Amino acid sequence: MRNYFVLLLLGSLLQFAYTPLKAQGKQDPYPGCGTIIIETRQSGVAAFGSWSRFIESQGVRLDRTDPTLLQLNTLPIAIKKMNCEYYIESTVTDNGNILINLKWRSLSPDSATGQQAPFQKWTYGAEKKSVAFTLYNEIMRLVDNFGYTLIWYNR
Repeated sequence: MRNYFVLLLLGSLLQFAYTPLKAQGKQDPYPGCGTIIIETRQSGVAAFGSWSRFIESQGVRLDRTDPTLLQLNTLPIAIKKMNCEYYIESTVTDNGNILINLKWRSLSPDSATGQQAPFQKWTYGAEKKSVAFTLYNEIMRLVDNFGYTLIWYNR
């Protein structure tokens, strides 16, 4: 009986060890989440190539890419109706998950210093006509057109 229990335990551990990990997060955006994860089921290198080519094909200009670290940043993209601009930071994991973070800033100079506001990390907000909601809609147009259906959200 003891040997049976040990074999059962060992079998369970081996099954867990060889099960690919899914992206961690929720399937629906929630207030405060700041990372969008696309699960591509490709290798990291293939997903990085697909994502960078796709972004460029959509007219978004790349600023920095690092194919070794599987990271890319875009140049700032202006949203005139919200008087702000944002850029996309993407990192691709070895198992092909694309982690997307946005950085944004107002185009209006700071009233106290007169200087351009610094970029800040985007987090999802469901309030209509807010910068957070508008940025979410902008990035999701790209993500939806990319063609992968497994999308997750995380802090």
